[in-house]
Amino acid sequence: MDRKTIEKAILSLGENKDLLARFKADPVGVGTELGIDAGWSEVIANGDRDRLRSEGLADGITILVTRWFKDDVTDSTSTGKFVFDGRVSSETPKPPANLYFAGGCSHVPDLIARPEIDPADAVQRLLDGYARLKADIAAAKLDVLLISADCHFQSFETAATVIGVGETHAGSMAFFKRPDLDASVPGDSAFALELVEAVRAAGLEVEASSKVELDHGLVVPLRVMLEDGTIPVVPIITQPARGFSPFGAKAFGEALRGAIERSGKRVGFLATGGLSHWLEPGKYGKVDVAFDGFLLDLLKAGRGLDISNFEPYPLLDHGQYEILNWVIMLAVVGAGTKGEVYAYEPMENSGGGWTVANMKFEPKVVARA
Repeated sequence: MDRKTIEKAILSLGENKDLLARFKADPVGVGTELGIDAGWSEVIANGDRDRLRSEGLADGITILVTRWFKDDVTDSTSTGKFVFDGRVSSETPKPPANLYFAGGCSHVPDLIARPEIDPADAVQRLLDGYARLKADIAAAKLDVLLISADCHFQSFETAATVIGVGETHAGSMAFFKRPDLDASVPGDSAFALELVEAVRAAGLEVEASSKVELDHGLVVPLRVMLEDGTIPVVPIITQPARGFSPFGAKAFGEALRGAIERSGKRVGFLATGGLSHWLEPGKYGKVDVAFDGFLLDLLKAGRGLDISNFEPYPLLDHGQYEILNWVIMLAVVGAGTKGEVYAYEPMENSGGGWTVANMKFEPKVVARA
């Protein structure tokens, strides 16, 4: 059921007292009049706000079903829990031509800086997942790899998402007292500039930066999966000013698709960060296993992009501020593409729900015109 149709039905009920009365007496019958099926009619009639939020409906609309339709003034029946409905995407995957790899992984610094703080068996399972993703990247024989990570310690000129257009990129994990954990990779300046122009042509803001210092967000995946440093890398840095827009991340990723198709290159995209992960005082080390599972179920069902409809707070409340990197990757590969989860480990000592996943699709090559 289309989210907009559900929203329109709820708003119609809210605006018409007589229609709402008829709906309460006959949810399925009136729901049919409003274009919603029996299942969603019952969800609304039962005041199941949690289920509506799991579909990405805005809180300003979902609150109607409890406070106004069910007269639950304090919203006492809602828990904020997100529930996966088991539905698999019916969309036909349409990844852009010349995309040969897409996946995601956490960039947890403790994984290589001090892995001994977490259970050894969990660390090994996570590393095994990285090893599988490393093999996928190698098999793709990439000409260039786009890697997205959120801004940690870097300083840029604007608050816009950054694309690194330098000829090389280097940095270390000196912040974590491990300057020996460093990385240096070649860039692809020409292609990076094409990506910048594609984003701007879509009417979006982006900063082209000739210098992107690599921190753990990029050093960890580079050292674990691209340690030979031969594949050119274009870094994409999100949230320099902690702006958080799931919808904006989707639009940014979609804007990259045309440039990838025109490139004539074998392109890959690696998203990094999360899943659940808080740095706030009193919350560090907490892991939202249930919400992480909800996100991974969507990913496996080809519905990862559903979260681009979410308001910021529902994601941030569950520790998902790094999830924008994944949204960009999912927008690049396109709706309907299913993911395979290689590893998921909730590790409280290192502070999050760490995961590794690969997107499954058939690449299509198109030469540069």
